[in-house]
Amino acid sequence: MFSLDKKQIQQIADWKRSHECSLRTNEHGVKNEIYVGAIGGAITYCFTPTGLGDCVEAQCACGEKINVTAYDEW
Repeated sequence: MFSLDKKQIQQIADWKRSHECSLRTNEHGVKNEIYVGAIGGAITYCFTPTGLGDCVEAQCACGEKINVTAYDEW
């Protein structure tokens, strides 16, 4: 099972608030949030297992990515 630690969750939350996303909107009752439809799905998480540990990335629907791999735990 893949999971995120508290530090990774915080890094992704900070990035989601700060990155310049072309999908941010004030429509549909959503204020300055990334809106991709009623079911959400704006962020895709990618876990890549390696022999040393898991590489972890989060990707916004606009294409921007952040790498939150915990290299210090390898």
